Amino acid sequence: MPSSHQRIEIVRRTYYDSVTLMLVAKELLKDDGVSVASLSMGTEANYKIMGSGGFDLTGVDATPNDLIIAVKTGAPEAEREDVLTAALAKAKEYLANPPGRKADSGGDYRPKSLDGALSVLPDANLALISVAGRYAGDVAMDCIEKGLNVMLYSDNVPVEKEVEIKKAAAEKGLLVMGPDCGTIIIRGVAMGMANACPPGPVSIVAAAGTGLQEVHVQLARRGVGVLHGIGTGGRDVRREVGGIMCLQAVNALLADDEVELLIVLGKPPAPEVEQKILQAVKAGKKPAVLGFIGGEAKGDSGGVFICRELEETAAVAAALAKGGDGARARENLFREYEALRRRAETIGKRKGFLRGLYSGGTLCYEGQLIARDILGPIRSNTPLDKKMKLEDSLRSEQHSMVDYGEDEFTQGRLHPMIDVSLRAERIYEEAKDQEVGVILFDVVLGYGCNDNPAAGLAEGIRKARSAAGDRIAFVASICGVDSDPQNASEQRKILGELGVHVCDSNARAARLAAMILEG
Repeated sequence: MPSSHQRIEIVRRTYYDSVTLMLVAKELLKDDGVSVASLSMGTEANYKIMGSGGFDLTGVDATPNDLIIAVKTGAPEAEREDVLTAALAKAKEYLANPPGRKADSGGDYRPKSLDGALSVLPDANLALISVAGRYAGDVAMDCIEKGLNVMLYSDNVPVEKEVEIKKAAAEKGLLVMGPDCGTIIIRGVAMGMANACPPGPVSIVAAAGTGLQEVHVQLARRGVGVLHGIGTGGRDVRREVGGIMCLQAVNALLADDEVELLIVLGKPPAPEVEQKILQAVKAGKKPAVLGFIGGEAKGDSGGVFICRELEETAAVAAALAKGGDGARARENLFREYEALRRRAETIGKRKGFLRGLYSGGTLCYEGQLIARDILGPIRSNTPLDKKMKLEDSLRSEQHSMVDYGEDEFTQGRLHPMIDVSLRAERIYEEAKDQEVGVILFDVVLGYGCNDNPAAGLAEGIRKARSAAGDRIAFVASICGVDSDPQNASEQRKILGELGVHVCDSNARAARLAAMILEG
């Protein structure tokens, strides 16, 4: 597209939080003549996203510390200059006074520092940190020194800093939940991106945010509640960190008399970390379920059940919590999975490749694990096998699954559970590929998530259907319950009316998607 259709301005060494950038972009799109509006930090991933959106980035030299304001218009040539100039002026005005943000009423005192906050709440024992990753570690250390447990929502924190703050916290008997921890539950109260499920006798330690959400939801659907859900951040169980916080949280919950059953879950840990966690759980003498997705540990023993998938973890734990047989619950669940073959036959087999577009990293990982057993190797930006890594996360190859929650997509941008626009556009792009037979995606609900994700994805699905007709089958899972702000039943209805085949779990959706293509 000729450069007269676009205007790009770089604001040097300027940082705005991703919520503000999204709000401003949405306001600009309300103006007549503005066809595309993008406000993002100058990261490599954002360059690629802007390029795929049709922007000519020739001569643009922004760094990750710089803000890029970019607008595009489809107005007649005589009007373009005025439209673009006005849009840039409005962008700067909105950045100074973000739309949708409530002005300070001037009534209640709003502290602007940690010391000020503690003067108002001297008995507080938990701090939630959400600042740019390069500052987050130092803020966390300050909180730890003041005796506060930390929920570190920020991502892009160097792993060396993570180890430093977690060691400092462990010495004080405190928890550091994160970095990149979007979900925790404390005494049944959800914080961050979490679901409106009832409290109960089960507690969870999770090195996986959407893994925690999925198991939380699956337990609720089986009538079992959760007392605590402690997120550790996905890197905690890797060799570099050594499971510092996972072990700290496991031991704390094992010592809690209110916790009747413990679940520990996440992506596969380093083998030596997995063994430490398994030993700690067994030593605790409480019924427990270990649900490391595709982990090395195998075989139930000593009251500890080993699971490979998220719904399996929840099904076994729910049975145990009710005094039932965990092994039988697993067998029954996998019989239900086999029945999905009949549903696949009813939908009708498709030819071509599977394309998965995920907002949840653990859901993406589980989806790959399941689909690989049916279809063979799956390529991804977060692959099971490093040899299957996509060269470009924005260009699928053969069977592919992309995690839009990876750091490459979230630097200076909202998490895909909040902003679904990138996935909506990607659904359409995938549908234009004549070799694609099934598109699979997740819809994650709860506090802190997009207020109507199914509606946000709908335009992409409609465009995809227009481009592909019945050549492509659409399969989705909904991680949520009816009591969530978005109402799971309403989300299912929106997708169903678009012809999407909706499943009750990620494990079922991945199986169904692969079975539709099998053979």
